[in-house]
Amino acid sequence: MAFNRDDAAEVFSAGFEGITSFYLEETDLPSLAVAGLSGLKTLDDAITVTDRGELIVIGRNGHEVAALSVPDADDVARWSMLMAAAVDSGRQLSPTLREAPPEILYDAIFKAALQDLDRFSRYTTATAANRNRAHRRGYSGIGILLFENHGTIYIEEVYEDGPAAQSGLHVGDSIVAIDGETVDGLDAVAVSDLLRGPSGSEVRVTTSSDEIHRTAVATRAPVIEQTVFSSGKGDTAYFEIRSFNEDTAASLSRKVGQMAAKIGPSMNGIILDFRNNRGGVLRDAISIADLFIDNGRILLTKGRHPRSVKEFKAHNPDIAVGMPLIVLINHDSASASEVVAGALQDSGRAVLIGGRTYGKGTVQMIVHLPNEGELIITWARMYTPSGYPIGPFGVYPTICTDEIKDPSLQHVAGTARTAAIRARELLRLRRIAQDLDDSIQEALLGRCGDRAPATDGNDLDLALALKLLGQRSLFDRAFEASLIASQWPSKAQ
Repeated sequence: MAFNRDDAAEVFSAGFEGITSFYLEETDLPSLAVAGLSGLKTLDDAITVTDRGELIVIGRNGHEVAALSVPDADDVARWSMLMAAAVDSGRQLSPTLREAPPEILYDAIFKAALQDLDRFSRYTTATAANRNRAHRRGYSGIGILLFENHGTIYIEEVYEDGPAAQSGLHVGDSIVAIDGETVDGLDAVAVSDLLRGPSGSEVRVTTSSDEIHRTAVATRAPVIEQTVFSSGKGDTAYFEIRSFNEDTAASLSRKVGQMAAKIGPSMNGIILDFRNNRGGVLRDAISIADLFIDNGRILLTKGRHPRSVKEFKAHNPDIAVGMPLIVLINHDSASASEVVAGALQDSGRAVLIGGRTYGKGTVQMIVHLPNEGELIITWARMYTPSGYPIGPFGVYPTICTDEIKDPSLQHVAGTARTAAIRARELLRLRRIAQDLDDSIQEALLGRCGDRAPATDGNDLDLALALKLLGQRSLFDRAFEASLIASQWPSKAQ
């Protein structure tokens, strides 16, 4: 698609209207626009953008091609037209800009405009935005996840009950051809695109395993990425939640019921594993927390825009009916996973084990642009039920496994007792962290990091969780520590 000045002005207008209206802090439109235009230098370093107060001057290698009059500071429409005209002027001077597709230009400009806001506000191209929407809402395909290794495309996951599973495709097989055409030279994204198509259409997938080629025929259907993986650990139901999408809460609810039926009356508890879960859509996190919290606040969000101030409350019955619940977290647990962990801890519903979470602490909204790209704009801060902000300290576990001196857990009772004592003070400090002096805050940030992986491959977080659930008195001790800390008076936000 060729660059069109009017189309570009519409894209810039939608984008900058979104930023100035919804961003967490008040923004300066002229500064955003000039910063955005400077992004053209990432495509052609010889391009110059000079702000002379009343004029924005576009040039290249000392040759000025346009001097554009600056509009009023709050006139989004005219600033957007100025930007489109500036880009068009730059294209007259620069072969690189002239040959660049519009999407490349938008990407460079919005990235530069957003770089001084915060690290979570960003632009996603039309292609990336479509993929993100497919992750959140689903797509028509066969339900597999692929990865590439040394030029070969392998099946990493086969979604339960999806077309791929029904057609006999297996994890670990390499994909050789699709509909008889070789996939040599294609990356995992390109192969994934070939597997997607209209619902009801068929696709032939040729795979190789142990040098034996097989061709499976799969009928494409609506699928949504599998995010919940369940297994039985003795009498404990274990659920790994890798990310959040529209199906996560329903999938977890369904699988909790299935595991309860499989394990039977001896089931002693539930483990939710949010380690390395980078999050997802906020409403899906709220739905997950609401599965286990009977009533009360799940989350409070507050920002500059009136619509960003929201209180989310639980309103559904606890699907586990009070059964002991443990949540595993680490420093790569971020965003939506922090929301769920903080809510379950503060509501007195779960014991958290592992390391301090990432501390993202903000909510992003999506601004849809006319080119089908998206601006992800930070517009609110998140507060747990007890009132503390999730960022930048994150959520601290009830038991920090990096502080455990008995990794073999031979003396698990003493380990749980010591961890409970530490947890009370640590969680209390966490809830008043914003009021502490800088040195104490710095020390607090240094507490409860991720434990180094064991050389023997043992998972201490999971092992401790299973021990606690296997000995109810130990779980109760850890749970009491979490409950006392969550009831510690904190400054209202």
